[in-house]
Amino acid sequence: MMNCSTVLVQNTWGIHFNFEGYFSSPPSCPSWLTPLQQQDWQCRGIVVWDAGVRVVAHLYAGYALELLEQMRANDVWQSNGFLIGSPTYQLSSETADGISTLENQIKLASDQAKDLFDFLSTHKKSLEYIAIRDNEKAEDALRTVFRLIAVYGRKVREGKESDKLIETTKPNILPIFIPRGNYFTVHQAAQICHSTSKQIRAWIRKGKLEALDLPGLGIIIEAGKLNEFLIQRNS
Repeated sequence: MMNCSTVLVQNTWGIHFNFEGYFSSPPSCPSWLTPLQQQDWQCRGIVVWDAGVRVVAHLYAGYALELLEQMRANDVWQSNGFLIGSPTYQLSSETADGISTLENQIKLASDQAKDLFDFLSTHKKSLEYIAIRDNEKAEDALRTVFRLIAVYGRKVREGKESDKLIETTKPNILPIFIPRGNYFTVHQAAQICHSTSKQIRAWIRKGKLEALDLPGLGIIIEAGKLNEFLIQRNS
């Protein structure tokens, strides 16, 4: 059943490997996918899906390599199966670093876990290459965020000199914490929801759609929260 193809498809579940431009395009997606799941279906990395629970789990290359090492170090999955999902971080009042959670969970049976292990092993070298590119992209994104925060801080400091109201605020400017994860802008969310940016902002104001409003940077929406909103909206 296993081969060097980037797609392992079965009747009720499957795995495919997205590697921009180097291999074939993602396979045709099932009809039950939500708009957000369709986004995950095409993301770079490993995609595992289960039609029985209608879940699509996207694994970044680096995380897929971590899973491979876990499976090599502990083979209990050969008898007990293996739980996978998309790792995300959520804000928490208990810790500044947030809480790591596993969304879009799929419990693989032992034979399915064996297919996943073989699939990851087959594409280990390509996953390592993609992981390096993902890290470089993440570092570039962090540099951009820090630059924008610095610009915002400079504007605040400059404003203090001309605005007496600002003089009453605390002198220390704290960095903005952004939990790790995938985010969409208001415009992107509008495209996914087949709506308008104005409507997206209205849903956010009414508390129907959770979002982060970053001072000086704008509104961003975590992918998991947008998916929850879509499910509730379509139910």
